[in-house]
Order: sequence, then structure tokens, then C-alpha cells
Amino acid sequence: MASDLSRWWEPALNAHPEDLLALEAAAGQQQRFGQLDALAARLLAAALAGRPVASVVRGEGAEAADSVEVLGLTVQERTWCAEAFGLQEQQRRGAWYLPQKMSLKAGVVNLPSLVRERPAHALTLAADGSVGVSLVDGAAEAVLLWSLLVPLFETLIEPIRVRAAGPAKAVDDQQRLWSGIEERYRLLGISDEALEIFSFGGGWHRLDRPGQQRARLRLLDALTAVDPLQLVTRYRSLQMQALMAGFAKKAKTGTALARRVLTRALQRVVCGYFAGDWLAVLDYLQASPHPDEEVITALPEPRLYVGMSAQAAGMAAEAGIPEHEIHAMLAAFLGGPTSLSPVEERVAALRGWWTAFDQAHAAQRPGMRSLWGLVDNEVMAFESGERGQQLYRQVLPPSVNEQVDRLWQSVTLQRHAKSIVSNPRPHQLMAETFGPALEFWHGVALTAWFVCEGPYSRTPLSGVADYYSRPLAALRAANCPVAPDLIEELRIAEQHLGPEEAIIRERSELPVDTAVGSFTLTMSHSSGSRREGFERVRDIVTRHRRAWTEQYLDTYLQQRWRTALQDVARAYHRFVAAKGRPPTLIQFAQFAAATANQWTGGDLGGLYTAIGEPAPAQQERPARLLPGDGDDFARRVYTALGGIAVDNDLRMNQPEEAQRQWQLTRLAVESLRYLQLHEALGQPPTPKQFGSARLAWPWPGGEAEGWPVFQRTLATLTNTSPPSQTPPDAEAAENRLGAPQPAGKALSKGANALLEAESVTVRIITTGVPVDVSAVLLTSHGKVRGDHDLVFYNHPYQDGVHSSTAAITAELPHIPADIDRVAVIASIDLEAQPTAVFDQHATWRAETTQPSGTSLSFEPPPFTSGETVSVVVEIYRHAAGWKVRAVGQGYNTGLAGMATDFGINVEG
Repeated sequence: MASDLSRWWEPALNAHPEDLLALEAAAGQQQRFGQLDALAARLLAAALAGRPVASVVRGEGAEAADSVEVLGLTVQERTWCAEAFGLQEQQRRGAWYLPQKMSLKAGVVNLPSLVRERPAHALTLAADGSVGVSLVDGAAEAVLLWSLLVPLFETLIEPIRVRAAGPAKAVDDQQRLWSGIEERYRLLGISDEALEIFSFGGGWHRLDRPGQQRARLRLLDALTAVDPLQLVTRYRSLQMQALMAGFAKKAKTGTALARRVLTRALQRVVCGYFAGDWLAVLDYLQASPHPDEEVITALPEPRLYVGMSAQAAGMAAEAGIPEHEIHAMLAAFLGGPTSLSPVEERVAALRGWWTAFDQAHAAQRPGMRSLWGLVDNEVMAFESGERGQQLYRQVLPPSVNEQVDRLWQSVTLQRHAKSIVSNPRPHQLMAETFGPALEFWHGVALTAWFVCEGPYSRTPLSGVADYYSRPLAALRAANCPVAPDLIEELRIAEQHLGPEEAIIRERSELPVDTAVGSFTLTMSHSSGSRREGFERVRDIVTRHRRAWTEQYLDTYLQQRWRTALQDVARAYHRFVAAKGRPPTLIQFAQFAAATANQWTGGDLGGLYTAIGEPAPAQQERPARLLPGDGDDFARRVYTALGGIAVDNDLRMNQPEEAQRQWQLTRLAVESLRYLQLHEALGQPPTPKQFGSARLAWPWPGGEAEGWPVFQRTLATLTNTSPPSQTPPDAEAAENRLGAPQPAGKALSKGANALLEAESVTVRIITTGVPVDVSAVLLTSHGKVRGDHDLVFYNHPYQDGVHSSTAAITAELPHIPADIDRVAVIASIDLEAQPTAVFDQHATWRAETTQPSGTSLSFEPPPFTSGETVSVVVEIYRHAAGWKVRAVGQGYNTGLAGMATDFGINVEG
């Protein structure tokens, strides 16, 4: 590494691209980009000449990933790309921030060719080029596109994309947007004339469609007139300047940690121009690695702590202690009543459920009802004539149902991970846990029934392989395949079924007398058809299902839980590698909640134990609000809201009422999520937290009338107190006319008061504007330890500080010693009122209270400079105790300005 005292790039921070490139060449740093610049220039030239750059192949099935290929690469270039941009190769160089999956706007690089070849439909076709790509198998060319080519093309064709999107909301915004585009074009060396018709005030709105198409072509011609290598290298210089600036900002002591420098935008730069290698960045910048820098080249192999109870006897013999003591130690380690891990318990339950499921299908006879509903994978519906909802309650043994109800009765909500809440549909979650084996074997048995017993089937028996291709492929991938003989036997069996017989639903006879005699007119109504031979087909399916069970079930179930837990362990290690610290509980839940819900009852702590990592916090288990079965509760909500049975007569004769009933059905189903949020939050969710805007509210007054009805209905059915009602669009404005005035001692700005060493609550009461309340945990240096020290509605708890509606509570005895103070923040909800600011009409008051009787209030003078964020009070250490200070400092730079002062990374 070169000396930190001779950094060639410092004069280049604000230099023109040509000057930066000259400095780069003089420092001997330009040759590292030669191959990359040449490749990007050649692909750019091809695109501007009208040739496509990328080809997209759509994945088959809802969960299948797409793939993308960069066109026109030579064999040598593809080999080089695989080494430079492959996921595993980049990770071996330390780029663990690369996602396993990504959304890629691949169509952007084809837009120039589409503008030339398909001008009338170019923008629509380019938009269709967005893909979801998995990088697990390498996908080097997807990384090349994501990190380098897509950003390059987005910059060059930005005028076309901006005009296609329509104007920004305000004139000032439009002017700033186009000034930025014009400046980038100037730095890239593109003629000003190229933007003349596109720019703000240039007359774009006066062009008809053919005129706009011609303008796009002229822009491409102007880009084509510039040397593509100049465009590529100058664009790269702009990216290098951003990287230099980010490094300089964080290199207070001469160098900086990668994780402090690399925002999401700069992660792309490092992946694209340095193959994900931070050490190569430091070499380019002539800087030494930070003493705390650790470049992780490989992740530890996952170690899973499941199945230890089966080894208890051997462990006891080896240790020379009684076996029951080993079981007791394992129970203590697992945090449960027995030495059986939560995963093992659920595997045993799945085996027992499968046995009952198999027996139910094997016992089917003609004349019985179908087994539709034996597996809970249906959308809830409350219409008349629905098929088999919750049939498992009637068919499976009570002990089997009770075990499913118990083991899958709770979940963690990804966005509210501090609590484990009720799961209203445990049998549905169990089915998801079982996965593709259940999807196939239940599906093929139902197909056999509906083909033979009617009324109709979505696929013939000969089409089973195609219809169930997704679960069949998943079973093959798990090395637990279904025997091909089954497909062939079903095809042959279908050829030997009886002829189709109409299923008569209604038959009536009408006697008719005529002059020549009497006769009877018979009328019948049929619905679908049946074919004799079900038992033969049933036996084929049963024989193959049982053979598969004997050969594969244990292996399959082990593969299910092992794969899920290993994926979580790898995601955990990737996070540590990328961030340099373990995830918080909230961050862990983002990639672990689904696995915890399936295998540990939503208990993240149990999942931490299973992967051998310490849990950063313990989840709460609030009182269950759901009274009994979720399906039954949703039906009661539907009835209480005015729901009625919907039949064909209602649909035909009263379509508007049928539509209203459908909307009530959705509200009834969503009531289950409302209860989960209520449990997680410790109070009824607000309309914003619930997401009420997603739903239709079939009352004359819409949501304003329907929301209170909805909440009162749920409070009645759960025997809880109904929340006090405020209009949904002003839920945070708690201080209305007639609200109580502040009690206790009033603090002036800057004043402070002693606090008792107990919990303290700061409640914000506002007038005239909706406000979000948050808190920031700060060290003695006035900075956060990490982004997790911001406590708000999406991260409501951290180290003894938690947020609720309009309030922050700090448990002072539980705040870590490295936290010196807690700043309470009030910020205007700009989603609700985008133009609002704190002024004489929009004010706040803070009330600070403690259980021992402390009661303080602080109301600052009205703000006058367009502030939208304010530090309300600070709770800070003083000697051996705590004090609170009235701050009232406002920010007209928004949350970003406040976050920057406190060291919160707002870019990444």
C-alpha cells in the first residue's frame, strides 16, 4: 500500500472528469479499469446503434427466479465476467452485502435499441424487462448489469425516462431535476442541444406522439456522436468521485471501515469497478486498511442444535452421569419443558398428521363428500354452498387437530418482532411447513376424486405431471422424487374409466293432459359429470403415496427443517460479515420470522438456539386476544358487520349488494391481522399501522364511518375496551379543543429536572399537525452506536427504550452503561401532510411523568423557520442518577438533518 500521506485523489474530489482521469493516469491507477471500460464502451456503442444488450428469460412458476444474459460477449469475456462478477467470487473478496436475490431493471439497457426499432412501444417494452434474479448460482452477468451497466444507461437516457414518467409535483422540483441532468450531461461531454427539447421549459408538452418519438431518436443520435469510451470513462470518474467523497467523509483518522463508507449506492460502485474487493478500493485510494477492518472471505458452516435428545444415552454414558440429568440439561439449554427441541416436536407432529391424512384419503368411497378442505390452504369465504372449509375438524382425530392447534398457534410478525402473537390459522401454517409433498399428494388424490366423482376437475389424470409440475420439481430437487410409474398408471387408468354420466342435481315431473291422452313431462338439472372407477384410481394413488412415505418421508422432513435452519444461519453470518455486528432482533426477524413461525412457534429465541447463536433480547408473550378458532371468529365479525350468505340469486339480482358483501368478507378476514397487531403493539392499531387505506369500507361515510364500527365490533367480540376514536386522517393529533392543560411543573427551554431511577414516559401532545414520535440512544460522544439506536414505530424497542403512539418510555435501570442520554424526537408525518411545518398553528407540548409522581411539562415557543423535526427533551445521566432537559431544538432539514447530527446512516 502507498503511504497515506501521498494521496493522488484528494485534488480530484471536485475536479472535472477529464482532470480526474489525468490524475488517475499519472498515479498509475487507470490501467486497472482498461478491460472494464472497453467492454462497457463496446456494449454502449452496440445499444446506441440499435442492438439489444440484455436478454431476459422468465422463470416458470410464481416462485421461480428469472435469468438474464448480456448479449454479444465473447467466450473470454464471459469467463472474465464470471470471475469478476460471480456472487461467490465477490463474496470471497468481502462483498457480503450483495443480496441473494435482486430486482433488476434489465430493460433499461435495451431502451436505446427499442427506441430505434419499436419507437411507438419502446417504453412499455423496456418496462417489461424488469426481472427478479437469484444470484445463488453465480449470475455474474446479472451483477454486471446491476452494478455497472444499468446505472450507466439510466444516467445517459435519464431525459427519456423522466419525460415518460411525467412532470414532478412542483415547478421547483422540476427545475432542480433538470438542472441536475444538464450538469451531468455537461460533465459527460454531451452537447447542450441534445437536451434542448427535453429540458424544463423546452416545449416537450407541445409535441405530439410522433414528435416525441423523433426527439428521442435525436437524443440517441447526439449520444452516438460522442466517443463511447469517453462517455464510459467520464461516467466512471463521477462514480469514483462519489466513492472518494464517501471515504473522505468517514476517514477522520486517515482511513475508514468499509461498512461505514459503503452506502447502497457505493456498494454498486465497489461491485462494478473493483469486483467487490474493498482492499482493491484502498489500493486505488492509496489508503491503509483500518485497524478494525476484517475482510471475511468465507462464512462459517452452519451448526444446528437439533436432535440432541436422541443422543442423550450416549452422552450420559460418555460423561458417566445419569441419562435423566442429560435430559434436564438439554431442556435448560433449549428453554423448554423437555429435552425435545421445538423442531423435533413439530417433525413428530407432522409424521402423526401424515398418517391420519393418508388414512382419510385411503378410506374415500363413492357417495362420500370430497376431501376438499382436509388441508387448510383456502382463502376464507362466507358464501352459501362453500366447499369443505375446515373439513379437517370433522375428518382427522381430535388429538391430531389439537396438536396442530398447539404447536402452530403462535407466530412472530416480521415488522413487530418484539412479541409472539396469536396465529389464527395454525392448520394453514402447518400445511406450509409440510411444503410440496403435501401439495402434490393431496392435490393428486383430489384430482382422482373430481375426475371420477365430479362435478369437474381442473386437469385430467393424464395431465397430472404438468398440472403439478412445481411440487414435483421441488420433490426432485429434495432428492425425494415421485415415481414416474404413478403418472403412467394414472394415464392408463383414465382410459379404463366408465363413460361420463351427468350428475343430476334436480329432477321434477309434470303431468300433462291433452285431447289425445296424458303423459308426464320430466325435467332435470345436471351439474357436471362423473365416471365410474374411482376406487381403482384411489388405490393406485394410495399405493404410490405409501411407498413414497416409507422411502422418503423421514428424509424429506429432515431436509425441510435442515434447509430452512441452514438458510437462516447463513443469512445471519452474511449479515455479520456485511455489517460487522450481529443483527438486532428486529433485523433478524426480517430473514428468520418465516422459519421461526414454521419450526419454533414464532419463537425467535428458539431459532437462535437451534442455529447456535445468542439471542439479543427476549420476546414478549402478550395475552391472547383471539377467542378460539380464527375461522369462527372471522365469521362472527362478518355477521356482526352485517354480512349475509351470498348466493347466485343475490349476485344476479343485486350485484351492488353482492360487492358490498365481498368487501365485508375481506374486512372480516383482515380482523384477524388486526388482533395480531393489537397483541404486538399492546394497544389497538391506528389506521396507518393497520393499513386501512388498502381496504374498501362499504359505509356511506367510507373509512371515517366504517373504521369506528370495525373497532367497536372487534372490541365487543374480544371483550376489550374500545379505543377512543379520532379521525383516521388525524390520529396523531391528540390535543383537540377541550383537551386537558398541562399539569405539574412547567420547564422553560434549556431547563432541567431530576428524575427517579425508574421508568419515565414522555408523551407528545400536538395541535394542528400529525406527528410521529421516536427516540435516539446516544453515547457520551453524542452519536448512536449504530442504526439500531433509533427507536420508532418500525423498531419500537431497544435496550430499555420503547415507543408507543405519541409516547416514549425509558426504563432507566435497564439502559446500558454505554448510553449517556436518550433524545426524544417529534417529527411531522409528511405522508399525511406533505407541506406541514411547525409554526404558531402547529405546535407540540411534552409531558414527562414517572410512577413515583414526577410530572413535568414543556411547551417551546412557536417555530418560525420551517422546522419539521424537533428534539423535544433529553433524558441524560447526571452523577449517579438521571435528569431530563427541555431542548426544543428544531430542524428545517428534516429527519435526514437530525439523523446526520446523531451519526445515523440515512443513505444506506
